[in-house]
Amino acid sequence: LKMALQAKHRDPFPGIKQAGKMIAKPDESADIAIRQDVHFKPPGTPEHIKKYRKSQNEQPGVKQIHYGLANDPKPDEKFTYGKKSYESDHVDTVIKPQNYGGLQEYAVNLNEDKYASHKREPLGKSMNRNYQLLDKYKQDDFRYGAKISGSEAAKEVLFPQGGELADKPDIQTMYVKTHGNYAPGQQKERSYNWPFERTTHAFGLAESKVANGAAMALHPERWDNSFPKTVIVKKTVEDYNAVSKEELGQPKNLGQGKPKVPEDTAFGIRNVAGEGQWNAGMCIHGEPEGDREVDPDNDLGRCTKYGCRNTVRKPEDENRIFGVPTIRKDIPKKYQKSIADHQNYGDEPDAVELLFPRTFLELGVENADFDLTFPKDEIRGIFEKVGIVYKTGKFNAVFARAQEHCGGTQEVSVRAFFAAVKEMHHLEQIRHGYIRIP
Repeated sequence: LKMALQAKHRDPFPGIKQAGKMIAKPDESADIAIRQDVHFKPPGTPEHIKKYRKSQNEQPGVKQIHYGLANDPKPDEKFTYGKKSYESDHVDTVIKPQNYGGLQEYAVNLNEDKYASHKREPLGKSMNRNYQLLDKYKQDDFRYGAKISGSEAAKEVLFPQGGELADKPDIQTMYVKTHGNYAPGQQKERSYNWPFERTTHAFGLAESKVANGAAMALHPERWDNSFPKTVIVKKTVEDYNAVSKEELGQPKNLGQGKPKVPEDTAFGIRNVAGEGQWNAGMCIHGEPEGDREVDPDNDLGRCTKYGCRNTVRKPEDENRIFGVPTIRKDIPKKYQKSIADHQNYGDEPDAVELLFPRTFLELGVENADFDLTFPKDEIRGIFEKVGIVYKTGKFNAVFARAQEHCGGTQEVSVRAFFAAVKEMHHLEQIRHGYIRIP
């Protein structure tokens, strides 16, 4: 209200009552509740304890000082630690390239010639090792190493003429022995002396074959010995089992006999009956003191947020549907839909077409394409490409029938022309006697 009077805040809906409760106390605003560190400053750390606190020493941009040195006298601001360096040539003077010319360059070269490294490794040339080679080694066409005489081509080595795809048995046996190179699917042979035929023998314990095993598993009551036989045991054994084991749905037998109480007896302590006694239901729902705790919340089933409530300003907007529809039938569909156009004009496929697509959808032909109208020449060209060819007179008759299906228009659709073709074929079958009309 104060901001509205100072023209700092404008209420866009002055006719709607404000939600919430106005706070009259100045110390209970949202700003005070959130920024308590600004409005209510807590007492700071004493000066003699700050040096022991990590929050005091580990501050950004502040040098960490041990609490044992916190109270020591500080040196002068211009005081520098370490040993002072002796005066020498600067780095830029040492590594700076020296461009000499004339007599100065000649004098520098004379000084450099005194070094052996300058003579053996001149700048821009290979290292000179002062080797004394023979004259033949100094010729331009001299090459080190031995010449390689002509040899067989790699193709002849890998695929020799007259060779075979498979090695001979004796060669294959040597490869198996030395390299373990078995052929694909070849059984390993270790030259064991088996007392049976190893190619047909199967190792392991064989199970006895049971006839009609699946039928016995599905209908065990039809076969003998399908249920366990009744075994007669001593009564003392059954009495022991009745006492030592626990039966399902029955209390454990402690050997005390059946208690002499009615059948509907419930053991335990009965709850204290009377008004105001707490039970499980009261523990869950509580004990409300008034209607305010029992009534539903104020925002149950409606919006109480200011400016977002489903209320209209005009009475004629009570039944108005706000927003944009999912299927945009309120705007005209463009002839060529752009890739960036995300609007749904009602021509997109539904779930059934996605699960069970049509026959010609893989070719890019949709169901709506069969209803597009074409002139006479284009219709004739389309059906001639699929093998339906008519002479001029017969084609004109079929085209006239297709125009009747389309309401007498000059252009016809593929679906209408195909329906006329079916009618023509049906009449021809009746005329030739393939179909008899009763």
